Amino acid sequence: MSLFLLPPALFFLLLGLRALARPADLLAGFDLAATSAKSRNEVRAVYGGFPLFIGAALLLPFALPALTAGIAAAGALSLAGMAAGRIVSAAVDGEIGRLPLFFTGVEIAGAAMLGAAWAGA
Repeated sequence: MSLFLLPPALFFLLLGLRALARPADLLAGFDLAATSAKSRNEVRAVYGGFPLFIGAALLLPFALPALTAGIAAAGALSLAGMAAGRIVSAAVDGEIGRLPLFFTGVEIAGAAMLGAAWAGA
């Protein structure tokens, strides 16, 4: 197990809790609105429940070290994919907002940390 798992786990746990508690606020920084029960349900599922359980999964290797490589790999690739999607979007649109740029950096840093955990497993 690796301490590199902790910062991404904390990020996912906090993101998930925030989305479950205040889905509309989470999207406001991206010029999106969660104005109906259906849209809030989607935000709570995709940005709430999913990250919450990814965060929990990133903590599992502390109890079950044999899971470190697989969980770290899945997390690293997921974050790298998120960052890649933002980079493609910025290239296609010719711009990127401050919040998406911030999250691109967070995702790249998280992918690097989980990649280090994966390599060290």
